[in-house]
Amino acid sequence: MRSQIGYAAGSRGLHHVSPIGNLLLLAGFLVVGLGPSVLLKASALGVIGLLAVRSDGSPRAFFRTLRFVVVFAIILFVAQVLSIREGYVLFRIGFPITEQGLLAGGDMALRFLVILTSSFLFVTVTDPDRLAHLFIRMGIPYRYGYIPILALRFVPFFRDELRTVRAAQQLRGIRTTVRSLAGIRRAVRFTFVPVLVSGLMRVDSIAMSMKGRCFGLHEKRTAAPADRMTIYDGLAIVGCGILIAASLIARRLTWS
Repeated sequence: MRSQIGYAAGSRGLHHVSPIGNLLLLAGFLVVGLGPSVLLKASALGVIGLLAVRSDGSPRAFFRTLRFVVVFAIILFVAQVLSIREGYVLFRIGFPITEQGLLAGGDMALRFLVILTSSFLFVTVTDPDRLAHLFIRMGIPYRYGYIPILALRFVPFFRDELRTVRAAQQLRGIRTTVRSLAGIRRAVRFTFVPVLVSGLMRVDSIAMSMKGRCFGLHEKRTAAPADRMTIYDGLAIVGCGILIAASLIARRLTWS
């Protein structure tokens, strides 16, 4: 798995699945993430880890890339445990730790992790060009169909640009931290503004390039041939169905 957010070409696992299959699989994970069952969310998170391993990666590399997401999920868990006092008190560490607090914290943290990790996995295994052509074949105007391509390609651009700006700051002896209000102001001044200006310049160059190629001149355009359905797409569709069915059953039977 790559160390940055963005599409990475591969020949294993979900790379064999067409964009529609990956999109349906993502929808299944999102339904589970928004569902009520903590156990089902934990199982879905394990499946996401297995799919990441199968799709040219490893759990360590996958979660290292999302370490900020994991840290934020831990913060959400702790905040819920400390703030919810209802339910049976399990033990005390200066304040009561209740069963409801642990369940609510686990539910919040796992929901956050399932949604973010499944979305990240979708981005890394789905070719933006094929995804745009899928939207065009579905009848969405191609002007809007190319918005996801630009969005997916700007994420790694901003990450690389941030690294470049930070390296330039270190060469100039500028230290920016976010441990205080003054540090946050310095970070905004010396980091956010240069990255934003660089992004706007990139947007302007892309707009000029698209205008030079007469993008938007015609109402319709030809799309690439539809991807052939394979056994991998069938497995993705079945997986989506299983995830949605399990979430609906968990909601109906009030599984926790």
